[in-house]
Amino acid sequence: MRAAGQLPGDQVEVLFPHLPGAPRVMTDVVAERWRAPEAEDVAVLRFGSIPATARRMAVGTSAGCQGHGFFSFGFPAQALRGGHFGYGEVGGLLPGDNGAQRQLQLTKANDLTAGFSGGPVVDKKTGLVIGMVNSIVSPDIYGKGLGIAYATPAEVLREIHPQLAEDQACPYLGLEPFTTEHADWFHGREAAVERVLTALGSNRRLLMLLGPSGAGKSSLVNAGVLPALAKGAIPGSDRWLCLGAHPGQDLLAELERAGLPGAATEGLLSAVETRLAAAPDHDHLLLVIDQFEELLTQAAPHAHRPLDDGRLQAADQLMELCASHAAVTVLLVMRNDFYAPLDALAPDLMNAVLPGLCNVPATLSRPELKAIITRPAAAVGLSIEAGLADRIVDDVLDAGSAARQAPVTLLPALELALRQLWARRRREDGRITHAAYEKIGKVTGSLTAWCNRALDQLPADRRPTAQRMLTALVRPADETNGIPATRRSVPLTRLRVLASTPKGTGPAGDTAFDEVLAVLTRYRIVTTGTSPPSDTGLGEPAADLIHDALLRDWADLRDWVAEDHQFQVWLVRAAEQQAVYTNSALPGDLLSGSLLAEGEEWAGRRSLPAEITSLLNASRQHRQAAVRRTQRINVVLAVMLALALLAAGAAFHQQRAATAAQHEAQSRQLAAQSANLAKSDPDLASLLAVKAWQTSHTEEAAAALYGAPATLLRHRLAAHTQEVDSVAFSPDGSTLATESSDGTARLWDVKRGTSRATLAHTSAVAFSPDGSTLATGSVDGAVHLRDAMTGRSRTVLTGHAYTVMAVAFSPDGALLATAGWDGTAHLLDARSGRLRTSLPVHAQYVTSVVFSPDGTTLATHSVSSDNEDRLSLWDTRTGALRATHGGGERSLAQWMAFDRRSTTLTTDCADSTCTWSARTGRRLTKVTLDWVVTSPEGGARAVSSDGRTYLWDARSSRVRATIADDYVQDVETVAFSPDGSTLAVGGGGGPVRLWDVKTGQSYATLTGHTKPVETLAFSPDGTTLATGSKDGTVRLWDTRVGVSRATFTGPSREVTSVAFSPDGTTLATGGDEGSTRLWDVRTERPRVTLAGHTEGVSSIVFSHEGSTLTSASWSGGVRQWDSKTGTLRLTNLAHRLPGYRWAVKISPDGATFGMTGNDGVSRADGTTHLWDVTSGRHHAKLDGSLPTSGMNSVAFSPDSTTLAMGGARGALHLWDARTGRHRAAFTGTTEDMTSVAFSPDNNTLATGSKDGTTHLWDVQDGASRATLTGHIDAVTALAFSPDGETLATGSEDGALFLWDARTGKRRATFTGHIEGINSLAFSPDGVLLAAGGEDGTTRLWNADLPDAHELAGSICRRLHRDFTKAETAQYLRGQDVGPVCPGLT
Repeated sequence: MRAAGQLPGDQVEVLFPHLPGAPRVMTDVVAERWRAPEAEDVAVLRFGSIPATARRMAVGTSAGCQGHGFFSFGFPAQALRGGHFGYGEVGGLLPGDNGAQRQLQLTKANDLTAGFSGGPVVDKKTGLVIGMVNSIVSPDIYGKGLGIAYATPAEVLREIHPQLAEDQACPYLGLEPFTTEHADWFHGREAAVERVLTALGSNRRLLMLLGPSGAGKSSLVNAGVLPALAKGAIPGSDRWLCLGAHPGQDLLAELERAGLPGAATEGLLSAVETRLAAAPDHDHLLLVIDQFEELLTQAAPHAHRPLDDGRLQAADQLMELCASHAAVTVLLVMRNDFYAPLDALAPDLMNAVLPGLCNVPATLSRPELKAIITRPAAAVGLSIEAGLADRIVDDVLDAGSAARQAPVTLLPALELALRQLWARRRREDGRITHAAYEKIGKVTGSLTAWCNRALDQLPADRRPTAQRMLTALVRPADETNGIPATRRSVPLTRLRVLASTPKGTGPAGDTAFDEVLAVLTRYRIVTTGTSPPSDTGLGEPAADLIHDALLRDWADLRDWVAEDHQFQVWLVRAAEQQAVYTNSALPGDLLSGSLLAEGEEWAGRRSLPAEITSLLNASRQHRQAAVRRTQRINVVLAVMLALALLAAGAAFHQQRAATAAQHEAQSRQLAAQSANLAKSDPDLASLLAVKAWQTSHTEEAAAALYGAPATLLRHRLAAHTQEVDSVAFSPDGSTLATESSDGTARLWDVKRGTSRATLAHTSAVAFSPDGSTLATGSVDGAVHLRDAMTGRSRTVLTGHAYTVMAVAFSPDGALLATAGWDGTAHLLDARSGRLRTSLPVHAQYVTSVVFSPDGTTLATHSVSSDNEDRLSLWDTRTGALRATHGGGERSLAQWMAFDRRSTTLTTDCADSTCTWSARTGRRLTKVTLDWVVTSPEGGARAVSSDGRTYLWDARSSRVRATIADDYVQDVETVAFSPDGSTLAVGGGGGPVRLWDVKTGQSYATLTGHTKPVETLAFSPDGTTLATGSKDGTVRLWDTRVGVSRATFTGPSREVTSVAFSPDGTTLATGGDEGSTRLWDVRTERPRVTLAGHTEGVSSIVFSHEGSTLTSASWSGGVRQWDSKTGTLRLTNLAHRLPGYRWAVKISPDGATFGMTGNDGVSRADGTTHLWDVTSGRHHAKLDGSLPTSGMNSVAFSPDSTTLAMGGARGALHLWDARTGRHRAAFTGTTEDMTSVAFSPDNNTLATGSKDGTTHLWDVQDGASRATLTGHIDAVTALAFSPDGETLATGSEDGALFLWDARTGKRRATFTGHIEGINSLAFSPDGVLLAAGGEDGTTRLWNADLPDAHELAGSICRRLHRDFTKAETAQYLRGQDVGPVCPGLT
C-alpha cells in the first residue's frame, strides 16, 4: 500500500472479482492500526458497506496447527485472470527476537509466488484462517530453501486489531472427505474400522474395500484405519509405511507421484522394493489405491492395439506385486456398482482379490448415528439443544428400513445438515438448535436445499452456464459396459469452453463462467485444485464435484446429466478417437460416419475444446476429399454418357436430341470441373461455370454459376509482373496504390478497376492524410510528392544515396518521414519538402518508419553493419533520440505498431512480441507471440503464436477464435476493417477469409489468388478489401456480400414474428414481451409501437389493403390495429390461455386463427381449434381421431383454405381450414419438424426439421420433391419469395440461406444474426428479406439475386479475362470454342 501511495487515513478501493457484478467498495485505512512494512507490515481497512453476497472468513489461531495442510489464494502473474489457489503445510510458529514479530513458517509452499502477499492462510483441517502470507524465501546459491514462506499469524493480527474474534473450528465436514488430520472428529464408524483392520490383519496381500457411493469409504480409511494403524492396532503396524493414490488417468504414473519412483518405468515391484530399502524405519508397505473405479474411466485402447491397454498393464503389475515376497499389502477402495465392469475388464485381478473382499457395513445403528452427531461437537465444545440429536437420529432412521437401521448412503446428507447447523450457530446463541434444523430442511432435504440455495444466488441467465459446468464434471454412464456415471476432474481451461456456448465466448462468457464457478465453489458443490503434473509440465488448475452423492441425491443434477448424456457420450468417444489419431496420424482414425455427423451437429450447438474442433476439421477435410473422388468418377460417367449419346441414332430428330443431351452432359461436366478447381484455380473455375451455363441451362450449371468464386470479386487487377508487396487506399477510397517487386507502383480507379498511372522504379508508397498527395520512394534515393489522382510528380526530394525503403506521413500531414538503404532517416516538411532534421540512426540501412497516432513519436527499424536489428524512438518535434534497443537482439522491430493512445509500441523481438513505452522506450512486456495486430478501436487483436493465428479479445486476452483451417495455411497478413467488425486473413494457398470479430465466426472465403497473399487493406468505408499476392495480381472484393443492409433494434429480447405491408413500405415486428413495432423501410425508423399483448407475438398479418394489422400472442390473444395510427380496433381474449405457449397462426386473409399446443401442450382432448378473428366464434375443430397434440409448427396456405401442421417424429398433416376435416398426412421423415411454409401457388409445402434439413413436398400427392441440406442446427423459419422461385431458410444457429425452390440448390448465404432466427418474410416485390432473431434484432437483406445470364456477364467483367489457349485446349476440347467473354482475352 505504501508503494501505491496509500497511507494511514487514506481511502482504498477494494474489488470483489468473484462476486456477481465484481463490486468495488471504498474503505478507510485505519491510522491507529497501521503497522509499517519494516514492522508487522499490516494495514486494517474499515468498510462503510459490504456487498450483500460477500461471505466472512472465520479466523482461528495458529496454535496446534503444525503439520496441517493449508491453502491460500492469490493473483500471481502466471495465474488465470481470476487468480488461483496455492497449497502447502504449516511448519510452526517462530518466536520473534529483538522486538521482531512472531512468524508462522509455511513449508512445501512452492505454489506461493509473487501475487500471494496478503493472502489468507486457511487450515485445511479446521477451515479457519490462521494467518496472512507476508513473504516468500528465495533459495540459496545451492538451490536450497525452495517452498518456504512466512505468514503473520492470527494471534498477531488479533493483537493489532482486538475486535478480530477467534472462531471455532467446525467438526462437521459436509461433503468433504475426512483425512488423517480429522481423526479426532471421526466417530460412529468404529465397527467399520474394526472390520477393515481385521481384514488387514489376516495377512492377505491384496484386499478390496467395497461400498456404495456416499458410504464414506475414503473417510473410513484415512480418518479411521490409518490413524489406528499408526497407533499399533495391528501388531507392528506402527512401523508400516502407508502410501495412497488414485488411478487418475494413469495408475502407474500416479503411484510414482505418490512416493514410488520408477513405478511407471522400472515396474511396480521394483519401485516397492527400492522404496522399502530406502526406509529402514519401516518394515512393511501398505499401498492404498482409493477410488479404484477410476481405472475403468480411463480411455480404452484402439481396437487394433489391445496390447496398449494401460489399465490391464496396471492390473497385471498389481498382481505381480502381490504374488511376490515383498513386504506389501495392497488395499483397493472401490464403489460396489463398479464390481461387475471391473470383473469384465480384468477377471484375473478380480479372482485374485476375491478372498480379500471387505464390505463397508451397509447400515448405521442408533448409537453410531448419535456418536456421529454428538462426539465431534464435544471435541470442540459445541452445544446442541436438548433433544435435537435424538430428533436428527430419528429422522435418519425414518428414512431407512423398518428394522430401524439407517442406510450408510445417508452419511453425506447427515454431514451436510450438521455442517449447515454449525454455520447457523451464531444466530442461535452459539448452539445448534431445533429452529435452525427446521430452516435447513432437516436431513433428508438438506442436500437438495443446499444445492438449490447455491443456484438461487445466480441470475437466471447464468443458470444454463451452471448446468453445462456441472454436467461437464460428470463422466457419462457407459451403458454398454455397465459402468455408471461418476464425477471427474476437468481442467479449468477445458471447463471454461464446455460451460460456454459457441455464441457465448469472449468477455461476457468469461464473466459468466467466473461468477458461476465462484458461487459453486463457495457452496462447496465444486472444488478446485491443481491436477497432478504431467510429463509435459506442471499440473494445471482443475475442478471436480465435491462428492458422488450429488449424482444420486440431487434430482436436478440427475435430470441435467440425463439431458446432456448424448453430448457427453459423443465428447468422450471423440476424445478417445482424437488420442488414437494423435498417436497414429492415419486418416482412417479420423471421425467418420455417425460420429462425424453428430460432431457437426454438436459443433453448432455446443462449445468444443480446441483439440476436438481440430479433429472435426480434419475429419471434414478427409470426407470432402472422398467426395471429390466420387465427383471425378461421376464426371467420367458423364463423359461416357455424352459419348454414348453422340453415337445414338442417325435420324435428324435423334441427332438433335443427341446434341441436346451432349450439351447437357458437357454442361454438367464443365460444372463438375468448376467445382473441382474452385480452390486450386478459382478464376478458371468461374469461367468454367460461365461456359457450363452457356452450353446448357442445367441445374448443375446454375449451381456452379451461383457458387463461382468470382461472385464475391469486384475487380481483378492484373498488371504487375512480380509479387505485390503492398496495397493502400487513398483516404477517400477512390484510388488504390499498389507496389510490386517488379519495381513499379500503380494507381487504380477503385470503382472501375482500371489503371490510372504506372510509376516506375518505385520502392515505397504512402498517401497523405487528406488524400491529395502520394509520396513515393525510388530506387535512386529520390522521394516524389505526387498528385494522388494522376500520379504526376509535384516535388522531388533528395537526401538518400540509395533506395528509399519506407515513407510515412504524420497523422496531421505536416511531416514526412523517410528511411533509406544508405542508413539514414529524415524528417521533412510535407508541404514544402524542406528538410527538418536528419535522424542520427548510425546504421547500415533503415527499413521502416512509423508515426504514433498523436504524431509526437517516430519509431524506426534499422540494421547495423554486423546485422543486428535496432529499434529507435525519436521526438518528432526536436528530432532527439528518446531510446534505442538492440545490441544482440535478432528479429527486433521488423514490424511495429503503436496503440491508438500513443502510449505504447508493439514490435517483434526475437521469437516473441514486446511492448515498449512510447515515452521512455522502456520495455514493458515480452510474450511468446510472433506478431500482434490490434483493431482500430482497440477491442480485438489478431495474434500469432507457434505458427497459429488467434482472434483475441483485447480487454480479457481471451481467445475468440482460432484462425486455422483448410482454406488459409501459414497466415502471412491480417487486417481489421476500419470499424473493427471484420478481420481479413490471408496467407499460403491464396484464399482470404473474412471473420466476424464479434462472434469469432468466419463468414466468407475469397478465392482467386493462386499463390500466397502478402498484403491486405480495407477501404476507408470498409466495403472493399484489396488483396495483393505473389501471383502478381491485386483483387478488389465486396466485403458486404451476405451482410444485412439494415438492422432494426427495439426493446424486445427476441423478435418473434415479422411481416411486410402490402405496399412494402412498412415492416411489422413482434417481440417476446408482447409489443409490435411498425418500421418505415425507407428511413429505417420506427413509426409506431403497438402495445397490448402480455406474451410474445407469434403471428402478424396485414389486411389486403394494408390498413389493418392483426396480431396474435403465444397464449391465444388476438388484437386488430389501425396500421397507420396504431389505434386498437379489436381485442379478442376469449380463448386466451395464459401460462401456455401455443403455436398460434393467423390466416393470410386475417379472418381465422388457429391454436395448437407447442411441445405437446394442448387442450385436454388433444385437439386443435380454429377461431374467427373478428367475432371470436369457434370456427372449426380438427378431427379428434387424428393426432394434433405435439404439433409445434403451423402454416395457412396463401388462399387461407388449408392448414398445415408439423410436429414430433416427422408428423405432417393437412387440414381443411373451413371445415376442420383432415385432408392428408405426409410421410418420409422421422425428424421433429420445427417450421412449415406454403409456396405462393399452394402447390409446394416446405418443412424445416430439427436435424437441419429442409424438405419440399408436393401438396397434391404428398411426394417429397427435394431435401435441402446445409444447416447445422434446427431450421426454425421458412419463407417463399412472392414468385415462388426462392426459398429462404433460417436456423437456430443464426444462419440464413436462399435456395432455388425448383432445383433445391443453394443460391446465397446471409450472415449477421448471432442467435437463432425466429421468423422470415419477403417484401411484396421480392427484393427484400426480413429476418427476426433471438438476438433481439430484425435484419434486412437484398434478396433480389441477379439472374444467371446477368451473373455470367458480371463474372466476365470482374475477371477481365477469357480462357487462354492452353485452358481452351485442356478443358474445351471438342466444344464450341467461341469467346466465353466477348471482348476479353
